[in-house]
Amino acid sequence: MKEDSPLLERNLQPPQPRLTSRLLLVLAVICGVTTANAYYAQPLLDKISVDLDASTAEAASIVTAGQIGAAFGLLLIVPAADIMRRRTLLTCLFGANTIALAGSAVAPSAVWLVVLSFVIGVGAVAIPILSAYTAGLADDTTRGRALGVVMGGVLFGILLSRTVASLIAAAGGWRTVYVVAAVLMAVIAVVVRSIVSSDAPTLGTPYGAQVLSVLSQFRRHPILRTRCFLGACVMATFTAFWTSVAFLLAREPFSYGQVGIGVFALSGVAGAMMTSSGGRLIDRFRHWRWQSTGIGLFVLALSFAVLALGRTQILWLVVGAVLMDAAIQAVHVTNQSVVYEVDPAARARIASGYMTCFAVGGAVGSALSAQAYDRWGWYGACWVGVAFSLAALLAWALGSAQERQTQRLLRRHEATTAP
Repeated sequence: MKEDSPLLERNLQPPQPRLTSRLLLVLAVICGVTTANAYYAQPLLDKISVDLDASTAEAASIVTAGQIGAAFGLLLIVPAADIMRRRTLLTCLFGANTIALAGSAVAPSAVWLVVLSFVIGVGAVAIPILSAYTAGLADDTTRGRALGVVMGGVLFGILLSRTVASLIAAAGGWRTVYVVAAVLMAVIAVVVRSIVSSDAPTLGTPYGAQVLSVLSQFRRHPILRTRCFLGACVMATFTAFWTSVAFLLAREPFSYGQVGIGVFALSGVAGAMMTSSGGRLIDRFRHWRWQSTGIGLFVLALSFAVLALGRTQILWLVVGAVLMDAAIQAVHVTNQSVVYEVDPAARARIASGYMTCFAVGGAVGSALSAQAYDRWGWYGACWVGVAFSLAALLAWALGSAQERQTQRLLRRHEATTAP
């Protein structure tokens, strides 16, 4: 079709840079620092609600607004990565993030923080653009590992953001957190211009048609529909836990301060450390990705049973958080490994569709968790996580027959080519 034909300019551009270990590490760090912006508020919600005289639900809406902003940007901005220069688009996103973070540092009310969090969420869509860029630089034998390293950076950013935010807030107040974040993003904007190639657009499609083509990917590929639903569910469980746990830890019987909450956030780093190894296993056993997804979802559901025991025991909270983060990351990396193979020529659009569902799931999870915690306490928040885990397991069990057939073909190919 005409809309899928490459521009003539594409043939004249210099070759893509090689995905060296150093470049991969820098991309992972950039993604980690960027994604952290959307999560700095989570361990600060109790302090923000007191300082700005906001209710628990109003404070939690700061996190929800960021997820909604991410969904908005993923649907309407990420598709533009195929039709405009990636370096220019990323620079604009990082610039907008810098301004929004600086504004958050002087926000006079929770309403202002909600609005600015929406903008920060929009700027966070640089992550799937960089993920698709990484996937394009890698080959089929290393793509899972490369995505695992980048997603490990994302998870480290999410988890360490809570610890860093808590420590900075304990020393200089929650507004100082946003000042530091704004400075970091300004630096990132400069770094990105030096490492991302100034390649010509991949397609010559009008913007409107490009956005609509995201929806066409869902219509054409059952595998994408299934994996997007799984991604939405696992992100919903993630935000359901981390949105509510700050309120739990700040009250009896824990009564943790900002430092204590920040130290607890380190419990999830173990999940991020497993990510790179998990990516290598995905590369090696591509024909078992469907089965490994089911195992990951089962562990995710089990983790919330463990977390429920942590209402009064910090050890159970730590164990449950490690299990939950590891399971979510395993499913997320596997999802991306699968969907980026659906149509290599449309990776930005596929990233847009997948990550939009991911962000919507996060927004729904955080909103439902906040409401459940207000009404039923910690057990209510855990039941939200259980519900999404079981929904994902059901979708996996009834999921794409096309993907299961692909897995069978891969196993046969492995068997016939084995020495």
